[in-house]
Amino acid sequence: MNKDENHREQRLLAYLRGEMAEEERKRFEEEIAADEAYAQRLERLLLGEETGVNNAKTKQPETLSAEKQRAIVRRGKWKNRLSNAGFTIGLPFFAGVVLLFLNGWVGALMHEDLYRVAKSMVNFTQPGVSVGGSGSQVGLLYGNISMELRERVGAEEKNAGRFESTNVLWNVNAGPKWPNGVREQKLYFRYPTEGVMENTDFRTSPAWTTMEKLPEGTVSQLAISFDHFLTYEEYYELVSRHVTSSGQDTVWFAVDTGVERKYEDNRFLGPGYVWGFAQNELDYGGAPIQVNGEGDRRMAAYLEEMKYLSEQEDLASDIGRSLLFRRDTQIAERYNYMQEKGVRIYGAVLTGPTKELLKLKAEKSITAAFLGKVDWWNWERSAASGTQYSY
Repeated sequence: MNKDENHREQRLLAYLRGEMAEEERKRFEEEIAADEAYAQRLERLLLGEETGVNNAKTKQPETLSAEKQRAIVRRGKWKNRLSNAGFTIGLPFFAGVVLLFLNGWVGALMHEDLYRVAKSMVNFTQPGVSVGGSGSQVGLLYGNISMELRERVGAEEKNAGRFESTNVLWNVNAGPKWPNGVREQKLYFRYPTEGVMENTDFRTSPAWTTMEKLPEGTVSQLAISFDHFLTYEEYYELVSRHVTSSGQDTVWFAVDTGVERKYEDNRFLGPGYVWGFAQNELDYGGAPIQVNGEGDRRMAAYLEEMKYLSEQEDLASDIGRSLLFRRDTQIAERYNYMQEKGVRIYGAVLTGPTKELLKLKAEKSITAAFLGKVDWWNWERSAASGTQYSY
């Protein structure tokens, strides 16, 4: 037995014999309560199961009752048990609180990027489609964002499906949910080619013929392509030669990102292949913007969002995989190309009264025209209107 252990043994025996002063006895009882091994040693001595340093069974002293001694031992045992239980229960509880905080905090940060990237990827790759209302469950361990998809036909926004994005940690799975599992897509574009453009009547006549046969009181979607690239101002100047701004609304632009030239020359570009933007879905910093004006500001806002997507390219690839038929988004390449060449328009989706849009038939630079959805007259919406869904 070393010197420290012998000293403790002597103090233990002195306590049992009642040889300690009152103040020292109280300090010793606190030590016993805090040391389970010390308390167990005292209990064994009280029960006569062990001997003291003189190898003789230690008798209970008359000055310290056995009941009091056992109470001290019990208190020491319970204190240690409660301490162990507190550690066993408290540690998982604390870890759970920390995990819950991280789940909400990190999840909220992820939600902002997930929502913004998903909204922009839908905007840039789906002609005529925009994101409406959304609901979300924020979390790092699990999160879900559900966004309504809408498309304009005339002056009315129609439900086109939903876009669902779920994440487990940083693993993201996203994709559109079209009505009946498929999107009825009729909006395609023709990318301008160099040299003399061949006769394009077969790409425009079906749309014009159908629109001629439609009644006066209808509104339509129309996708048109041009034989050359246009700036924002040039586009509106060209369209306004045939249709006034009150007779149409341009809801989406097809733009040259450099990737389109890699496709086959005669290929029509539809969702997942064509790239563009809906000008009303861009962020202009909260300041009002002129109707059909301020082209430079609109293009700057579009490039700013492309820059953001290029910085979030992994997330954009995960979210855009289903929108681009699992092809590479090539966002950085597209952004760098437009930084160099500028934002050049070669097509657009318009909506408005059918007979007004039909006036574009006279524009010789249109190389392709595709008629989308048609509805009854709604161009002058009433002050109170809307749609109610069951979900």
